[in-house]
This record gives sequence, structure tokens and C-alpha cells, in this order.
Amino acid sequence: MVGYVWPLEDSAGRTGIRLSPGNPYNDIREDDVHTLYSALVGALAPLDLAYLHLVHAGDDGLLGTLRSLWPGTLMLNRPGAELSTRARDVAEGRADVISVGTLALANPDLVDRIGSSAPLNSPDPATFYGGGASGYTDYPTHGDARGAR
Repeated sequence: MVGYVWPLEDSAGRTGIRLSPGNPYNDIREDDVHTLYSALVGALAPLDLAYLHLVHAGDDGLLGTLRSLWPGTLMLNRPGAELSTRARDVAEGRADVISVGTLALANPDLVDRIGSSAPLNSPDPATFYGGGASGYTDYPTHGDARGAR
């Protein structure tokens, strides 16, 4: 079978990868997280990808190792971490940028809330991927009389 590859200049620089070391989703079990992800990130580093996005759930030793192996932009999401912790990750060089994932979903006015130190709505995972408005378009804004969830 012959296929056509669209020629893109700097294709690698337009591609990122997201990894979730040690994530137990769907009962996945990784006993060798440090070895596996160190080897993987070391092999990806020379490809000059646009970014590495890590969903990181707690092992700061591994995070430090992966940061040292990755020469480019590192995006980090610490599920459940306070925004101050996430901002400190950037300030202290563990990441170049943070992602906020479900916090953005649950707070349609997230930037305004952060700027005014307003309380954040809590994401409701029971409504994720439900196919309706519940959990996607019904979170209140800070000025909404309904208040925070």
C-alpha cells in the first residue's frame, strides 16, 4: 500500500507528547516507573519535539530526573495540587509551563478567579464524558449567584 506523507517543515517541532508515569488508569501497573520513563524520555529528547507534557502524581525524584533528561519545554500537570504548588513548579524550574486540566473545565472564569484570589469550583468527575451540559457548561462563574460548587 502506498501512502502520501504531507511534507511539513519542522514536523517534530510541531509535535508534543504526553506521559503519565505510574498512572494506575484501567488497572495499569508499572513496577519500573523510574527505569521505564527515564529510558523513554532519554530516547525522545534528541527528537526535538515541541514539548513534553507530564501528568505527574507525586514522585518528585522521578520528576527531577525527567526534567534533567528533557532539553525542551516541559509542561506539568499535578492533578489535585493547589495552584500555588503548580506555580512554584515553574518558579523553581521543575516545569516551563503548567496545565490545569479539569480546573479550567470547572471554572469557566479561571483566569479571573486566580487574579482575584476567588475560590475555585471543584470539578465533578461523575459528570465527565456524560454527553450533556452537566459538568461542562453548568459550572457557575464567580459572580454567579449560584456560588461555587
